[in-house]
Amino acid sequence: MKTRQIRWIIGLALLFLLNTKTSAQQEVSRPLVLSLFNNATLLPGAGKLGVWGTPVHPGISLGTEFLYSTRPHHDWFQTARFAYHYHRYIQHSVQLMSEVGYRYHFGNPLDLESRFGLGYLHSISAAQIFELNEGVYAQKTSLGRPQVAASLSLGLGYQLPESNTPRIFLAYQFYVQFPFVNEYVPILPNIAMHLGLSFPFFHQKQ
Repeated sequence: MKTRQIRWIIGLALLFLLNTKTSAQQEVSRPLVLSLFNNATLLPGAGKLGVWGTPVHPGISLGTEFLYSTRPHHDWFQTARFAYHYHRYIQHSVQLMSEVGYRYHFGNPLDLESRFGLGYLHSISAAQIFELNEGVYAQKTSLGRPQVAASLSLGLGYQLPESNTPRIFLAYQFYVQFPFVNEYVPILPNIAMHLGLSFPFFHQKQ
């Protein structure tokens, strides 16, 4: 993929993040959303029970949500989140992503949601890299590579009954990162299973 195309997609993702600021001007409070997840380089349906990869490649995600509209059973929202995960022998992955989401409330306490996201992913190799220099191989220092990430997630949530208590959720995320290795894997598929909490945290004037 050309550098200009990557910059265009990253710019679009940043516009998503900037838009969250304007959409949140009427909000009184926003949640802090924290999750721990297991990441695997698999297609959907692969792994144990189709959702879990082994060995475990741990990750953490931290972000918030901006509510666009809400009805008794329906919410439209946008996220802004930062995530990191470590995949042994392959990469350290740092992500900055925004997602547009829809949440359906069955009636307290259960809900079902879907999210589509786009963002920036910085990949840092978890393996040593060597280069040939005047007939001698020397270890190469690398600060990583900028890439693009696009994701689709499905989640199930449970809102604890007391006021100002967390929402517990389980989310299955499929995302691709590109360009990965143009010679043989230009687009790398990933699945991630998240277990997390969402609780009131940010407060601002209307």
